[in-house]
Amino acid sequence: MSTFKTTRAPLRAVATGVATLALALVVSAPVLASSTLSYRATFVEPVGGPMQSPFDCAPGTSCGTANVAGLGHGTSVVVFNACGLWCHLRTITFQDGSTLVIEEYGPLPEFAPRGNAGGHGYNGFGLAGNPQFLDATQTIVGGTGQFAGASGTAAGSVKVAGGVATIVVSGTITIP
Repeated sequence: MSTFKTTRAPLRAVATGVATLALALVVSAPVLASSTLSYRATFVEPVGGPMQSPFDCAPGTSCGTANVAGLGHGTSVVVFNACGLWCHLRTITFQDGSTLVIEEYGPLPEFAPRGNAGGHGYNGFGLAGNPQFLDATQTIVGGTGQFAGASGTAAGSVKVAGGVATIVVSGTITIP
């Protein structure tokens, strides 16, 4: 009988190890799965006027701050027409160094004042009327770090007033 017990002990240890590994995989599976989350982002970018000079952005770009609710804060740079006519490429760099890369569509000639703003005020683009608005859509096409492989879509608007562009969009983001 003692021979039987000695041969079963290693089997019991192996079975316990396999069961523990299986349990660990089941518990960690939700963490490994992709997550689709609400995405709400606000970008603030100086675009002109005496209070915004000198500019820190390269020609053909706009830059400023980014606040993505629940995901973090950072800086944002938009390269105009980088992905086609009226398709602008936005890169958000978060405080941990991770990035989100976004294609943003908004035909710049469609900026217009709402209501009866008329031709009064200064908006920083040299356009008549303050403020100016533009509908915009975003497609999240990738990222690095914690956002590697991210995807998603959002829609919102751009408001330009007093030499500052404020972009507010909402949608969803999927992070693998």
